[in-house]
Amino acid sequence: MSEDCIELRKPVLLIGIGRIGKNIVSKLDKVEYDSLLISNHREELDNNSLYIDCKSWINPSSYKIRSFLETYKEEIISKLSEYQTIVLVTNLSEKSGIAIAPVISHIAKNMPDKTVISLVTMPFSHEKDRLFQAGVSLKRISLNSDINFVVDNDAYVEINPDLSLDDCSRISNEIILNTVKLIPEISLNLGTNLVSGTLKETNIETGIKDLIAQLYSSLGASTITKSILYVNGARSEPIGRLNEMLSNFQNTMEGDTSDVSLVVTDSSRNNMHLIASIKGRTKFDLYDPLNMIPDDNVLDWDIPESHPSIDLPLPLID
Repeated sequence: MSEDCIELRKPVLLIGIGRIGKNIVSKLDKVEYDSLLISNHREELDNNSLYIDCKSWINPSSYKIRSFLETYKEEIISKLSEYQTIVLVTNLSEKSGIAIAPVISHIAKNMPDKTVISLVTMPFSHEKDRLFQAGVSLKRISLNSDINFVVDNDAYVEINPDLSLDDCSRISNEIILNTVKLIPEISLNLGTNLVSGTLKETNIETGIKDLIAQLYSSLGASTITKSILYVNGARSEPIGRLNEMLSNFQNTMEGDTSDVSLVVTDSSRNNMHLIASIKGRTKFDLYDPLNMIPDDNVLDWDIPESHPSIDLPLPLID
């Protein structure tokens, strides 16, 4: 095992935050992970859950949700203490994900002998009210994670403007679900990994072009250091054609991409996923303007800001 990779250590706890967390956990019956759902909405939870009670607040901000989360910190530490690996799944276009995920990742990373793997989906570019907070939360999660997988919803729309919100949600959920299933089987590179995918693509070559287009729409000044292409349902494809497509795929990628792998899996469904390890900046760094300032010139904080209730009675002065 190379120095920039880690192995999955058991036992594993899968933490699902918000709506996407419930969707993913409900479809992972055959995976040997324990699970924990966390949300401030009861309808997104089941029996094995942690409900963040925001009391009388009807529509709390992400900062307010985060302040209520603080009261559950000891309970969270107790639940996480039994596990070697924490896999965190969330959607950073939801307030619950923006608020809760950075805190959970921070708690997990600061516990001894824990491996933290995060899988997050990013908002669309038209969700202007979420971009800044999503960018800040992503930075916190990335700093607290040994490995961070990022799925860019906006990349699907850029190459296929006819997709609906439901279509994009199904694609994202499928990509996250398959990535979680692949974690025990792949060599996991430390740092940030961009994940793109297609569903029900009958033409493999067309699918590969779409995957590369999605990947590059999410890159900024990043360098791709390693990539793995997973093709489901292609066992009947000629081996020579698969090798030719891998060669073409490698020639299409820019930078140091000598480490490119193609994995064909047994499946009745034709879909493909591309996992690319990157170094450098992505377009998500632009969501937070402060990211343009060099890190060594910024006084940063470890814990994301919250909005606690402060009772500060002031005397009436005549």
